Amino acid sequence: MGMFETIKKQPEKWIYRLLLTGVLASMLPIWYLSRYAVPACDDFTYGVTTYQAWQSTHSVTAVIQAAADMTAETWRQWQGTWSSVFLMTLQPGGFGGQWDFLTTFLMTFMLGGGISALVLTVLKQFGVAGKEMKYARGSCLLVLLLLTFQTMVSPVLGLYWYNGALHYVFMESLLFFEAAAMLKLLTAKKKAARAGWTVFTVIFGAVLGGANLLTGLQAAILGCLLVLYLFWKKKESRFWALLPVIANLAGFAFNVLAPGNSIRENTAEGMGVVMSVAMSFYWGAVYVTEWLTPVVLIGFTLMLPLIWKLAKRSETSFFKPLWAAGLSFCVFSAMFTPTLFATSSEGPDRCKNVMRIVLYLLVFFNLFNGFGWCMQHRKEGLAVRLLTEVEKKTAVWTVVLTVMLGAVLVLPADKNTYTTISALRSIANGEAAQYAKENEERLTLYVSDEKDIVIRPLTATPYLLHIDDVTNEGGRGYWLNLALMDYYEKDSITVSE
Repeated sequence: MGMFETIKKQPEKWIYRLLLTGVLASMLPIWYLSRYAVPACDDFTYGVTTYQAWQSTHSVTAVIQAAADMTAETWRQWQGTWSSVFLMTLQPGGFGGQWDFLTTFLMTFMLGGGISALVLTVLKQFGVAGKEMKYARGSCLLVLLLLTFQTMVSPVLGLYWYNGALHYVFMESLLFFEAAAMLKLLTAKKKAARAGWTVFTVIFGAVLGGANLLTGLQAAILGCLLVLYLFWKKKESRFWALLPVIANLAGFAFNVLAPGNSIRENTAEGMGVVMSVAMSFYWGAVYVTEWLTPVVLIGFTLMLPLIWKLAKRSETSFFKPLWAAGLSFCVFSAMFTPTLFATSSEGPDRCKNVMRIVLYLLVFFNLFNGFGWCMQHRKEGLAVRLLTEVEKKTAVWTVVLTVMLGAVLVLPADKNTYTTISALRSIANGEAAQYAKENEERLTLYVSDEKDIVIRPLTATPYLLHIDDVTNEGGRGYWLNLALMDYYEKDSITVSE
């Protein structure tokens, strides 16, 4: 009875603890599965020079030089994403197989940290940073993180494959950090603080300009919108914001004007500019409806009383909800434009990973903005009365919806629908361990003195770990044989029948 009374008196504290326990428990299988991860596909293509430099010299300087050389060659002959390519050459497995697990930890902490920094900074700018609101803020953040990690379009490409995750998830996370830093810059009172945040945002802005075109374009659009808004409002800090935006645009120009881009464009048929923009809105509408699944809707419904409580505490002016929603949809739709322009496609799953994450953040911010605007302009409206009633039942509301959310996550027909369930399945049935064992046997042959080697086909291909595999000449995956032959300096790699 004492415990029940304590929970009744401090429901938000116990809701937060319940969610924190659930989120941490859901991450443990994801992290544990990383022990079975191995390099794949373009890890070998982009990591060949750095791997060989490390094997021959064990010199960090030599590795950095090899990374710079690969970046320059790729910029000239294949693609302009210079900052991504440089980091893609430094995959952990290139320094030894014992470091392969770091990919998953790097991506989860970057993504979780980026989302946390952005959400908490935005809420602070709206005046809801007090200690009395910490459990409501924390609970909303935990639900967002749970939805993000459990409903990735392709977790293997977003958490376990270094090159794909670095190029998209890592860089999008960097954009979240940069956006949070920009808000810190614009609200800093002391010149020393402004100078520090300016250095930080200038570096991040330039790096984001050289990221994948999806994130690079997104950063450029948001930066330009911010500068226009600041000049329109005549804010004192507008000139401080110019420096990181200029750095970002310079990095992005160096990216899109690379000679290698024109070479790569010849390998795919793209769309015209006008058609790409028009189709971006079409695909934006398609994926808004597709990605707001029952589990996502339950998650956001769970947050409603908490978001309402946060919005009520703010005395900052909110934007008109329809204008904010329309602008958000434009920003979301713009993420489809680069791949439509380059390949006439809405994008591969590694792109959709970050698109879906951005959608969740935009929905959260629009709910917060909409509730705040209603509170300030429709104090006696139906929406305000309904939300006020829901707030009175926050504890019951949250417990019921948390149970519903857990049930939907645990009981899907397809056990690969949600990341944690898929990870647990691969660990429990032994396929993850078998996959790692078979790849270890192959590695023994790859690093041997033999120049012509024969490997056995994989018998285990876990959903969260396996992307593609080698084939014999003429097969779909033969390009991977060629990449491995360069990487390990072999004359031939054949798959036994």
